[in-house]
Amino acid sequence: MIIRNNPVRQPQTSGTEPTAARPAGSAARNVVKDSFSSGTAAAQRTGAVDKAPPGDHGKLMSEYLTGARPPPADFEKVMGYKPYAIQTAHGQRMQDPHGYASVPGKIGPDKEFDPAAKTHDYGYDLLRYYDRKGTPLKPEARKAADAQFRKDMFDYANDQQGTMAKFKYRAWAQIYATAVELNSRRQNFGPP
Repeated sequence: MIIRNNPVRQPQTSGTEPTAARPAGSAARNVVKDSFSSGTAAAQRTGAVDKAPPGDHGKLMSEYLTGARPPPADFEKVMGYKPYAIQTAHGQRMQDPHGYASVPGKIGPDKEFDPAAKTHDYGYDLLRYYDRKGTPLKPEARKAADAQFRKDMFDYANDQQGTMAKFKYRAWAQIYATAVELNSRRQNFGPP
C-alpha cells in the first residue's frame, strides 16, 4: 500500500474457496509457496485466535507479516481471501493476493514495490480484521506494518546493482514510506 486506503474486501459468498493470485515470474527471491493449503496440517498451522491477544501488538504484527504466526482461524471467512507466503532474499513475507502498490498517477516504481505493498496490505487487513472482531490492535501494530513496508522497500533498493539504481529506488522508497507513515499518523495509527 502506498497512500490509499484499501477498500474493505467482502467475504466470498459463492461457497468456493478463493484462489490466491500468484506473482508472475520465477525470480529466486520471490518464489511463491502456498504454506497455508487445505487439509489437517493447515488446520494445525492456522491460529485459533479471533480477538486481539494481550501483549505487544507491534511484535504480533511482525509475526503475522513474516509468517512466524499463521493468520487467525477465521481470517479468510471475515476478510474474503487467504494470504499466501513468498520467500524473499530477506525472509518470508505473507501477502494479500489482491494487494498492490497504488500511487496517484502511477508515478515511480510501483510494480517493483508490489511485494512490499502486498505484505503491507495484509497488515492493514489484519488491523481491519481485529477491528471487526471488536478488539482493535494497539497503534504499535500499524507502526510495525509501516516499518516492515519501509524495510522491505529499502531492502529492494539496496539489492540493486549500480549506484544510480540504488539511489533511484532509495529515493522512491523514502517518498512512499513517508507518505504511508504520514497517512497513518493522520489516522491516529488506528485501522485504515
